[in-house]
Amino acid sequence: MTSRVYKVQKIIRMQHCDPGGVVFTPQYFNLFVESIEDWFREGIGFGFSRMVSESKQGIPAMKIVARFYKPSILGEMLEFKVRVKRLRRQNILINVEAICGEERRCSADFLHGFASLSSLSLTDWPEEVYKKLEEYL
Repeated sequence: MTSRVYKVQKIIRMQHCDPGGVVFTPQYFNLFVESIEDWFREGIGFGFSRMVSESKQGIPAMKIVARFYKPSILGEMLEFKVRVKRLRRQNILINVEAICGEERRCSADFLHGFASLSSLSLTDWPEEVYKKLEEYL
């Protein structure tokens, strides 16, 4: 089985930048999470609105490790690539990388648990979701 990569384009807007037009580092985390949310909706078919509102489940962050290589500036188009590095029955290690042209700007590894919002405890992924996640492994 060949692993898949989810890709999404995001433009750097003023809301992401400091007054000088350079991305304020914490804003990358918003872009990373947006990319993961887009992937769950478009790539996995289990969007956050369905996950949270209908299924009463969520993916709390358990650990985040980020690396920053080069600044991004207002108006640039970044491509965010989402990959699964590890998949377990109750958690997932996701890598998100931001590229501009051929330049890597930043990347982060997100360890997310899969949890029931009613019990606030980890639970197994639904089988159909687990199978879709495996395609990105």
